[in-house]
Amino acid sequence: MRLKATIQRNLLFFKLAQAVEKVGKSLYIKFSKDYVAFGANHGIGDDPSEGGGGLQCWSRLPAGALFYGYQIHSNSNDEINIEVRAEDLLLAMRSATNSSSVTMRMTGRTADPYLTFVVTTEDHLGNTRPITVDIPILKILTVSGAEDTHAFDEPGIDDPDVYIMPPQLDRLRNMLSSYKGLCDYVVISANLQGDMVFTTSNGDILDDRDVPSLTPPQAHASSSSSGTRRGGRGNEPSTTEHIMRRYGESEKAQVETRFSNLFNPPLAESPERNPDGTYNSKRDELKADRTRNRPGKFDSVMIRVSDLQRVLQSQNVRPQNVICSLLDNQSILFMVYMRDTDNATLVYFIPQAGCI
Repeated sequence: MRLKATIQRNLLFFKLAQAVEKVGKSLYIKFSKDYVAFGANHGIGDDPSEGGGGLQCWSRLPAGALFYGYQIHSNSNDEINIEVRAEDLLLAMRSATNSSSVTMRMTGRTADPYLTFVVTTEDHLGNTRPITVDIPILKILTVSGAEDTHAFDEPGIDDPDVYIMPPQLDRLRNMLSSYKGLCDYVVISANLQGDMVFTTSNGDILDDRDVPSLTPPQAHASSSSSGTRRGGRGNEPSTTEHIMRRYGESEKAQVETRFSNLFNPPLAESPERNPDGTYNSKRDELKADRTRNRPGKFDSVMIRVSDLQRVLQSQNVRPQNVICSLLDNQSILFMVYMRDTDNATLVYFIPQAGCI
């Protein structure tokens, strides 16, 4: 088993380690001939008071985006999967931020392996000084062992109900700071007309049998032709009504932050109708109806504020774009597209609180 490379983008490596370190204590790295993948789960071994559990983060980049002189060999199709402490990798990369060169290799015996970084610094006289940083490898995983971690797997979920590009991440961080002390949960709602709403919540989820119909009374529909707080567009309920019916009222002050005129990227293909006018599934039929006739309908998911804060750490990689995909009452996915990396992404998956 052999691994050796020179890191050509120290800052990107550091920013990736910084973003993933916020998710879980353990970081899984997969080295292959063509790409490098990072993955982390917030759950086993992590403090449940610091997050809801179930949060996953993963990223996959071409090997050439991070390394040159990249050499790898193993008996598992030239693939090496390791587990390290995220904090250790972050400390190593922090020491490399102002270096002139950084090489990385696996050292030690199989029973006591390390991921070793040789950081070369240069003073104002041009003198160089190498610094060696050894990171203990907690575990070298077999191919099946890496699959069992699910660290690199996109969860098997249905097609999202809404795709939307959220506001800039630093704006969302400022918004969350204003929620401090008010709530541990936030309900994220979005529709296909460029609206996205964040509402504080007490964490209660009503049983579906107890949730009243989301079609508002006719009197409300006729009396709410204007304003975004009540009565939505047309016959759609407002987000406040929608959230109160599904998640209940908060005992503390309830704060709602609304963003409008956002972009809904057409990432998913619209369901196709069969020649006889039917659809392949009931979900396809409902999705087509919603897209054509009810684009203003809000879909929502409730997550922990702490999980969203972890996602917002991805602003450190200076993303080019961020796309949010939301599956009503089930999960939310954030796809962070990094600059100058052939559309490489940092992806965060968060299930609805209470769904794991």
